[in-house]
Amino acid sequence: MFGDPVINPKGWKYPKIEEVVANEKNAIKAGPFGSALKKEYYIKSGYKIYGQEQVISGDINLGDYYISEEKYKELENYAIKSNDVLISLVGTYGKLLIVPTIFEAGIINPRLMKITFNSNLINTIYFKFFFQSESLRNRLSDNTHGGTMPILNVGIVRNINIPIPPIELQNQFADFVKQVDKLKFILHLV
Repeated sequence: MFGDPVINPKGWKYPKIEEVVANEKNAIKAGPFGSALKKEYYIKSGYKIYGQEQVISGDINLGDYYISEEKYKELENYAIKSNDVLISLVGTYGKLLIVPTIFEAGIINPRLMKITFNSNLINTIYFKFFFQSESLRNRLSDNTHGGTMPILNVGIVRNINIPIPPIELQNQFADFVKQVDKLKFILHLV
């Protein structure tokens, strides 16, 4: 439908990711430094801390790390919202999760970044397809840092060029993906 996103055979506009995010503060944001979110701040309930566990598994409901309301307010620049894209930066870098409509209020941890896209330009399901394409993953693996544990940084991600098909085409693609996912779920029940 879109062709190879790195080659861009359809000749669509090819802006950097940072050029298609929402026009708001913290639209692209890596998690806080580790010293801002030490284990000593964790409590049994409150505001959830989202990390690689949720992103790698694809399940936003996993995990039981929380912080107090006071700590949440201090770190609210790292808060997530519906339709944000969460990306793993360390180890299994490049995995991503789209925040669903229903989720626990919370923040990302230092091993994640979040992106809030301009929904008039990018459908997050299209972005997921693009970001998980083999050609982009190969390009990302050439740009990761770190020795034994590869690390992807926000600077690399924000400067990735992304082909932008018309939003109507992206939305049609997203509807198709949702139908396929629904069928997979039904077949899994049988």
